[in-house]
Amino acid sequence: MNIYCIHIDQILEKTLFQEMIQYVSAEKQERIQRFRKPIDATRSLYGDLMIRFILCKHHGFSNNEISYDYQEFGKPYLPLNPDFHFNISHSGDWVIGVVSKDLVGIDIEKITDVKTDFSSLAFTDEENQKLMRLHESERNAHFFELWTLKESYVKATGKGLSEGLNTLKISMDNGIIGIEKNEKPVQAYFEMLECIEGYKIALCSLTKNRDRTTQLFSITEFGEKAKKILKSYYPTH
Repeated sequence: MNIYCIHIDQILEKTLFQEMIQYVSAEKQERIQRFRKPIDATRSLYGDLMIRFILCKHHGFSNNEISYDYQEFGKPYLPLNPDFHFNISHSGDWVIGVVSKDLVGIDIEKITDVKTDFSSLAFTDEENQKLMRLHESERNAHFFELWTLKESYVKATGKGLSEGLNTLKISMDNGIIGIEKNEKPVQAYFEMLECIEGYKIALCSLTKNRDRTTQLFSITEFGEKAKKILKSYYPTH
């Protein structure tokens, strides 16, 4: 399992953006170019480049072999390589992605002030009561911890928000994180990644997998590495 985190702290200069976008599919190029805000286009582009880079560098793919399709609830997958699973998330100045041979989900959220009335849509009554008992200084961090754990799970299952986050209950016992669906335990394995200050990052795998690497990059550093790995493929569309 490989996890990459890219610090998107700048908008790409136009020439560099055009150079990098050639490494993704024509379909993805069209989607990226629909974004009105350049920073959103950059996040989307680097999320795709990240997955391609991991597949090529760590798993022996060629960039032109990588094509995506979409499941019922919109989760992308590799139809020609169903044994590989991936997921992308972004928040604030960071884009993160994971590639695994197991079903996997990852979610990152910047810790900000939260509106407690929103929590009823995402949390069980018991979870909401615990949130209200916490001091304000702890409440925001715990909110995003619960949120990212649930998001990582529904992203791993591929069901997204159709799952109903408030039907899921997170438990934490001696450092072991578990989850219940409608009060029935579900097999899933979680980890909170403490690699970026000011953010909560949750990783969920539906099978037990402790073998992983996590790497952080600046946008410039990753771009230079990606060009070297992906340059063998230039879409002709």
